[in-house]
Amino acid sequence: MGEFWKRLIFGALFVIVVLGSIILGRYAASLMLMLVVMMASSEIANLFPHEPNKSLKDVVGCCSVMLYVFFFVLSRNFDSIESGIYIAPIFFFVPLLIALFSKKHDYVSLVGASWLSMIFVAMPCGIMTMFYNEELMGTDKGWVLLIFAYILIWVNDIFAYLTGSAIGSHKLCPRISPKKTIEGSIGGAVFTMLFAYFINRFLLNVFFFDNLISNVEVLFLALGVVVFGTLGDLTESMMKRYAGVKDSGSLIPGHGGILDRFDATFMAMPFVFIYLLLI
Repeated sequence: MGEFWKRLIFGALFVIVVLGSIILGRYAASLMLMLVVMMASSEIANLFPHEPNKSLKDVVGCCSVMLYVFFFVLSRNFDSIESGIYIAPIFFFVPLLIALFSKKHDYVSLVGASWLSMIFVAMPCGIMTMFYNEELMGTDKGWVLLIFAYILIWVNDIFAYLTGSAIGSHKLCPRISPKKTIEGSIGGAVFTMLFAYFINRFLLNVFFFDNLISNVEVLFLALGVVVFGTLGDLTESMMKRYAGVKDSGSLIPGHGGILDRFDATFMAMPFVFIYLLLI
């Protein structure tokens, strides 16, 4: 099978699994996201090459899953969200305590990998479960907004790549990601904003919502997705540069690992969530 067809087929399967889980409802989506947390945290642990003990993945995974489950529980109860925000930082002391009393691990790798996974992976995935909270989102169709955000992220990725391949000449961040160009980023932003505008005007506000997001607000939403999605992509590229690897894993043939597929999502989704609460 050629590389192009491999990427196309497994990319399509990835989209079907993600969107299908969201459409099936809160519990299917939450299960999918928990699997993402488990696999992504394992990949982050593998990016710390100086850690000799393989059980690092277990510690990082447990800390990340605990924080994710905490956010999932919060998403079920609107009244507990405010108090939960103050409790969440306690989870970050868990890897510190393990590092203090562990004789097996390099404490810098243990705490660094755990905190990185908890902040970059577990918290964003936990926030995504909150799209199903009707009181918080102001609608019982928060899953539609979640799908909309995912599609915006993918549209930006696709058109940034196509534009960059066609006319890209000025490197965006050559030390971290040599293939990313300024022209590609601008092209991705333009197409994403246009796509968001037309989808919001002719689909979301016609069939799903009664002007929940104005046509002007959706442009800023799309722009934020582009900016934070690109930051997520560059953050993951920085991790891989540190570890000296091309891909974070090999789970998805032709695409790499879970981190490679969700890097933009991990940064963009918290922005989308906060932005929707503020408008």
